[in-house]
Amino acid sequence: MSIQTDDEGKTFLSIFPTLSYEDRLVSLRELTAIPQPVEDTTALLLQLAQQSSEEDLLRIEALKVIGLYADQSQQPMIMRGIRELLCKPDEDDDVQNAALQTLAWMPCSEAELRLALDIICSDTYILVKGAAFALLRAHKAHPFCTTCAEAIIAT
Repeated sequence: MSIQTDDEGKTFLSIFPTLSYEDRLVSLRELTAIPQPVEDTTALLLQLAQQSSEEDLLRIEALKVIGLYADQSQQPMIMRGIRELLCKPDEDDDVQNAALQTLAWMPCSEAELRLALDIICSDTYILVKGAAFALLRAHKAHPFCTTCAEAIIAT
C-alpha cells in the first residue's frame, strides 16, 4: 500500500502513522520522492529512524528514503538527527550501518566525517566500521578526508 495522497485528500503525514507495520514498510519501499510537505515528512521519517522502540527494518527504510530523496534544505536537520542516532551507545548495528550509508549519499560536513573516523577507530562491529569507511570514501574529495587517511592507516 503506497501513499502519496488518497481520494479524500489525506496526506502521507496523516495516513502513514495509522498503518500497520507491514503497510508502513511497503509504503516506504514504494516511495520515489518525499511526499509534501517535504520538511514535515522528512522530520517524521527522521523521528521514526531515531526511535529505538520501532522495528529496525522500518527505521532502516526510513533512513533510505531520507538518503535518496531529501533535498538540501533539510540537510542541517538530517545531519543533526543522524549524528544523534550514531552517538547512541546501544544503537542497533544494522541501523547504524544504514545511517552511515544515508550520509554517504548526501553532502556531509566535517562533523559527520569526523564521526565516521571515530567509528573506524573504535571497537564497534566490523560492518559498521565498513559503512563508516564507505562514508569517508564517498567524500574523499572533502579536505578532512585527505588529512584523516593517516589516522585510518594507523589503526
